[in-house]
Amino acid sequence: MLGLKPVWLTLWLFRRSHENVILNDKYNEYRGALTIERLLDIKHGYNFRDLGGYQTTDGHTTKWQRTVRSAALNQLNRADLATLSAYGVHTILDFRTNQELLRAPDRVPGGAKDYHNPILAIDDTRSSATREELREDLSEPGYGHRQMIQTYHEMIADDFSQQAYRNFFDYLIANQKGTLLFHCTAGKDRTGLGAIMFLAALGVPQTTVLQDYLLTNEVSKAVLDANMDRLDGEGASAAVKDNIRALWTVHEDYFTAAMDEVKTQAGDLPHYLSDNLQLSDEKIAELRRLYLA
Repeated sequence: MLGLKPVWLTLWLFRRSHENVILNDKYNEYRGALTIERLLDIKHGYNFRDLGGYQTTDGHTTKWQRTVRSAALNQLNRADLATLSAYGVHTILDFRTNQELLRAPDRVPGGAKDYHNPILAIDDTRSSATREELREDLSEPGYGHRQMIQTYHEMIADDFSQQAYRNFFDYLIANQKGTLLFHCTAGKDRTGLGAIMFLAALGVPQTTVLQDYLLTNEVSKAVLDANMDRLDGEGASAAVKDNIRALWTVHEDYFTAAMDEVKTQAGDLPHYLSDNLQLSDEKIAELRRLYLA
């Protein structure tokens, strides 16, 4: 069974702060100051960014306006949807659980197709967890970091997750033109791992793949800061704040945990893609034809 406590804790925190955090002016001001051209101009969402412009080991470059990774879409307004439509987004992959989808359904551009492809299986025993139970977990020093490490190991090893990532690559290959957007709730773990696998399959070097993964912390900084301010106002303990920071950010340790599990499963990432995710040489060649310039 997957260790889903971090996901449920994140969902609880996200429900409490979603409207007050991702829509606030502090985030919009921070985003406006960024010089990262890959960040889309979305006002009522965050961590929307293009995976174009990355060089591969053989001298190619990932195409712009072909893949976008992001956090949740449920708060997008008409202007945001128009931005995505103008950007060419016509296929959306939702990596969230059934509970997340029902609680906060995607808002999608007109004409776009929205597919549900959950990366994590549902742990029904956690759906009834009380706020007090979650608070007890948050009060345990180091809990968040340990649980995220465990979750990354399990997302690599679990059969359900592997099938979902196989589906992800099938959708990518079916996307012959236009922009495919894939997302979860915060756009950092399930989505981050998908981006890691996708970029690796295209031949982007691991140092660059890691940089893209860690970029979430920069583009989501204002969201985290707003949550930290709220917790300070509530008098939260240092342990609670450290755990929330661990759950709301990405860390090189999480990336390393995933790669360690890849080695356990298949020896290295290329063999994991071919053996565990059944990504054949022909499929990789097609991905590179579609997504590399």
